[in-house]
Amino acid sequence: MGADSGNGREYLSVRSLRARYAGVSHMWVVRRLKNDPTFPRPAYFGRQRFWKLAEIEAWERAQIVGRVSS
Repeated sequence: MGADSGNGREYLSVRSLRARYAGVSHMWVVRRLKNDPTFPRPAYFGRQRFWKLAEIEAWERAQIVGRVSS
């Protein structure tokens, strides 16, 4: 399941999230959740995790701004 645009809300599955970052490993996601307090937290639907696309995009922008200003 990829991005779902129902009701103007888009979510990314863990598979889509990993693909967005060039096929990073599952452990990359686990480490972001554990070690990066700014990384968006997923919503759980049953046992499946989904990230809000808008939150991921905001996190990406913050990462770019952080690197440019450093």
